[in-house]
Amino acid sequence: MIITIARQCGCGGHEVARILANKLGMELFDKKKLLEEAKQLGQAEEHSNFFNEVPINSLLYGIAMGFGNTKPMDRSLKLVKAITENKDAIIIGRCANIIYKDSKDVTSVYLFADKEFRIKHLMERDGISEKEAEKYIKEVDEKRTSFHKYCTDTVWGDAKEYQLCLDTGKIGFEKTAEFIMNYINAKKES
Repeated sequence: MIITIARQCGCGGHEVARILANKLGMELFDKKKLLEEAKQLGQAEEHSNFFNEVPINSLLYGIAMGFGNTKPMDRSLKLVKAITENKDAIIIGRCANIIYKDSKDVTSVYLFADKEFRIKHLMERDGISEKEAEKYIKEVDEKRTSFHKYCTDTVWGDAKEYQLCLDTGKIGFEKTAEFIMNYINAKKES
């Protein structure tokens, strides 16, 4: 089983993913874990732009790497799938909803919350000011939006790209995880 979690900055995506991983006994793959796995495979350097969400020039990259006209991020998306395939895994970000879009045993989730909730959460979690939290949220969400579009030609956060969209600010992290588990169970029963 694969659960993909895309999330707005500050809405508690990591917290929800950790709760799910603990309750379901699944391995959690976030940027750090995927990067560790890529290092073990000797592929971290080649995919550093992907892990840092930095778009690169496809044509120049293709010429330099000898891959012709293939999109450089296609190789990174394939790497994420190779690392997580055949595992019970929760994958945070990394365009995983698109990577696993056609897989049967996948649940794709998008988590969001209103701006005030996200600012407050980051202030408490990171010990930063309101102004710093607001600026950080804006930068990260803009980066995720453009990077997701660059890698997948889809719109990050568009409900039709996910099976489930939940407002963590309304129900909290624990209830969000429970809702996701209930959804997975309901899918199994149908």
